[in-house]
Amino acid sequence: MSARTLLEELRRRDVHLEAEGGRLHVDAPAGVITGELWDALIKNKPRLLRLLEWERRKLEEADQRGLLIRWSEYPTWIKLHDSLTGEWHEVRADECLPGIIETANRHRRKGGAA
Repeated sequence: MSARTLLEELRRRDVHLEAEGGRLHVDAPAGVITGELWDALIKNKPRLLRLLEWERRKLEEADQRGLLIRWSEYPTWIKLHDSLTGEWHEVRADECLPGIIETANRHRRKGGAA
């Protein structure tokens, strides 16, 4: 099982993991962590630590960026940056609030960040 698959499975079971200085803190409801899951945690600890650290950095970077709104490469679509995941989402402009379109237009006129 990959570290990412293990992390997804643990999150589905409401298990929270936190990386701190090379230590892996596990907070789980009673009885959720089976012997098999403990073995997988031990085996994947270094990879889980790297993955959790990468997720933390990604969220920090997204938080610094905040909300970004731009016109898409496709006519009549707006791109919105999700500051929690770092992903871009495209929405039809006719489904957006007027303020979102105004922000996209300001970005277009400036030719840079909104």
